[in-house]
Amino acid sequence: MYFNGTDFFGPTVILISLDGFRSEYLHRNITPNLDELASKGIRAEYMHPSFPPSTFPNHWTLVTGLYPEAHGIVGNTFYDPALDKEFIYNNNEITKQSEWWGGEPLWVTSALQGLRTAVDMWPGSTASVNHVRPNFVVGFNSTVTPLEKIDTVLGWLDLAQNERPQFMAVYVPQVDIVGHEKGPDSEEINDAIIDVDNAIGHLIEELTERNLGRHVHVIVVSDHGMSSTGPSKLIYYDDILSPESLASLREREAMPLLDIRPNANASFDRMVNKIYRELHNYTENSPDPHFKVFLRKDVPSRYHYSNTDRITPIVAIPDVGYTFVLHDEVAPNAQKTFLTLGHHGYDNLAPDMRAIFIAKGPKLNLRFNHGAVVIPFFNVEVYGLITELLNIVAAPNNGTLQGGFFATSLTH
Repeated sequence: MYFNGTDFFGPTVILISLDGFRSEYLHRNITPNLDELASKGIRAEYMHPSFPPSTFPNHWTLVTGLYPEAHGIVGNTFYDPALDKEFIYNNNEITKQSEWWGGEPLWVTSALQGLRTAVDMWPGSTASVNHVRPNFVVGFNSTVTPLEKIDTVLGWLDLAQNERPQFMAVYVPQVDIVGHEKGPDSEEINDAIIDVDNAIGHLIEELTERNLGRHVHVIVVSDHGMSSTGPSKLIYYDDILSPESLASLREREAMPLLDIRPNANASFDRMVNKIYRELHNYTENSPDPHFKVFLRKDVPSRYHYSNTDRITPIVAIPDVGYTFVLHDEVAPNAQKTFLTLGHHGYDNLAPDMRAIFIAKGPKLNLRFNHGAVVIPFFNVEVYGLITELLNIVAAPNNGTLQGGFFATSLTH
């Protein structure tokens, strides 16, 4: 236990995710507070997201330590043939259903071992998992500012000892929203970066004011990066597939991938093979196809993206910055359009998809010198690290480092 002069505190972790915060953003000289946190703790050169590098799959990976094929959230949108249901990330009635969420998130691992927890807008946190929910949970509200989210965390820290959570998770979407709308090289994205950095500065200042700066572990991550895109980087798949193939398809899944499956009325195996051949033949005969296509069983193992029927039988992965669309989806009178200036969801090893990892706290300071830079790692490792910081036993997961990282250099 730690006594801050007023009250006793058990091991405490605050996990903050800055959605869509590309690792390169830290090199723009506009993040003094994140830089300070890293200089007094550790940071990764960068962190690899899991595939596909999209919001819901990776946020669930961060808190379970499982690849999407293992925990089941394989895209922001997808279809489960066993349930005969669609998962739609922005439908609260769907996302609060327990049947979608595999694995054991950190707030459940913590609760099962006697710790209290609090979660602010983290994807999946409104669903009961193993009949457990966080002690405090705030549902998604896009109007809440990063600074207001930090004040919510501070309010939890100020609770009495028997009510205070020891694990807190906070989801901050603003950088991702602006990255999609304006692109990762815009003035507006720099403003959004500065805004979230100021919120981190507010947290650091208030922890110091409470004499908790040397006790609380603060971990700042992102789920994925962001790539520039636009009208010149569209792949019209209705120019590639035959009318019969197009007519057989369910609605595509896991944007910007072309994850597709025939509908229930189609001759399933025949249409899967036909659609795959049409896409594959295009990649063989076009000088610049800008995508690769696989049958699910043949997706390269490094993607960890084949071991569940929630993944479509055909997976087409566009080159970084490209997006599969239909002509009528980008027509001037289209009801929905995919013409954004920024996107993610590509090869998870692509530089634009790299995420951030910055952490500070007493256990880390015992292991590393201030300002240590650790070699890149995959985000399945975050879960195990946090369980170690909280002195609890991790559930089975895909991490291999057992909470450890390797320092490569010193920045200070």
